[in-house]
Amino acid sequence: MTSSAYRGRFAPSPTGPLHFGSLVAAVASFADARHHDGQWLVRIEDVDETRCRHGAEQQILQTLLAFGMRWDEAPVRQSARRHLYDVALAQLRDKGMAYRCNCSRRLIATMARAGSEGPIYPGTCRANPPPGDAPAAWRLAVASGDITFTDRVVGETRQDLVDEIGDFVIRRVDGFTAYQLMQNWEPPTLAD
Repeated sequence: MTSSAYRGRFAPSPTGPLHFGSLVAAVASFADARHHDGQWLVRIEDVDETRCRHGAEQQILQTLLAFGMRWDEAPVRQSARRHLYDVALAQLRDKGMAYRCNCSRRLIATMARAGSEGPIYPGTCRANPPPGDAPAAWRLAVASGDITFTDRVVGETRQDLVDEIGDFVIRRVDGFTAYQLMQNWEPPTLAD
């Protein structure tokens, strides 16, 4: 194990054998971690149980080892971390940053304007949430304003989530976490 604070990771979904594109991504993240004298971790994205295939996780791990990639900590399975997502979702709810939504994709497509990544959610349930006993997903209430970061390959990247994405689903109606949430994450303050 290395002493650097740099931590790289590879997060395959165990839906079948590791395909070439994922192998390239694994090699790149492994090489980057080693270049920075950092750790390389594997996180198995097994939260969508309907898509996971028996034996795929072991096959993926064996492929990584066969190509000389060894992780620095035991692989983590997202399904074993559900309690952390529950805590993170509760924090977002308590801060008024997450809300229930039962809009179907079909309904959103009829109401939304087109965005570069699909229909932009119009915020229907933010102002008018479904009844407490109705099945619903949870959405993150995004704030307007640019989010900016510098990528080492493509340079400065900026996005205004309100204009380009809209409030997005963080827990699907079936209970699966759609975006990985971190415990003790401090969300930004929403603008009034």
